[in-house]
Amino acid sequence: MLKSFVPSMSLPSLEVLSFSFCSRLEHFPDVMEEMDRPLKIQLVNTAIKEFPMSIGKLTGLEYLDISGCKKLNISRKLFLLPKLETLLVDGCSHIGQSFKRFKERHSMANGCPNLRTLHLSETNLSNEELYAILKGFPRLEALKVSYNDFHSLPECIKDSKQLKSLDVSYCKNLSSIPELPPSIQKVNARYCGRLTSEASNSLWSKV
Repeated sequence: MLKSFVPSMSLPSLEVLSFSFCSRLEHFPDVMEEMDRPLKIQLVNTAIKEFPMSIGKLTGLEYLDISGCKKLNISRKLFLLPKLETLLVDGCSHIGQSFKRFKERHSMANGCPNLRTLHLSETNLSNEELYAILKGFPRLEALKVSYNDFHSLPECIKDSKQLKSLDVSYCKNLSSIPELPPSIQKVNARYCGRLTSEASNSLWSKV
């Protein structure tokens, strides 16, 4: 039943903050001072629509789970948090636009996102949005994009030199998989019913 928390917070020693399944919670508190200690935040299935501009003060944030936050838009400041390595956004059907806007407006000369693990299952990703993710987040090691409707993976995936794990399971329209980077160790392509035999054989040849 929780609808609001404190309007602002100053908790420099905080290590874990969880509002998961507080489905009426709409506002994330303003951050009053820099919080540089390792921090984990879980906001699964909340009604939060956006983060405050002060989100940039969460310099210690390492892990953020905003799965099921269907109204949320992600700001550029969040993507560029220096220690954010894990971002889980499963079930957010419009979130791909946030990644696309980030790619269009951000120059890598101004800093590169540090994301290593990104989960985007059931997010209605388009081919354009998937391209923006691969180009905008070159340090990804694990990418999960299962249960989406895109038809193919962008050719630029071969440039993701640190990518080790790729999950495209249950992408029922996926028909082809291009050349993958040599760093890849695990591919989950189960229940991709339209995947051609040529694509399947190509995956097998890499095993």
